[in-house]
Amino acid sequence: MTTVIKPVANQISLTTANTVYNSPIVYISATAAAIITVANSSVTIGTFTLPANQYIFVAKNPTDTIAANVAVLATAASYRG
Repeated sequence: MTTVIKPVANQISLTTANTVYNSPIVYISATAAAIITVANSSVTIGTFTLPANQYIFVAKNPTDTIAANVAVLATAASYRG
């Protein structure tokens, strides 16, 4: 199955909490395994592990933040899977 990504902003390197352009859909890719945290203000909504050399789309509220324990690449996006 082919996934089509439509980036709607420049890619950023992400470790500390960031709204990633206040986007409700965020594309994240990792070259090393990463623990991803999604939070709202100071309350953690959830965490998950992104394996090395993988990518994922995260759906969140525009004001929610995403952080990682190692540098990952992220961009605001829309997709069709």
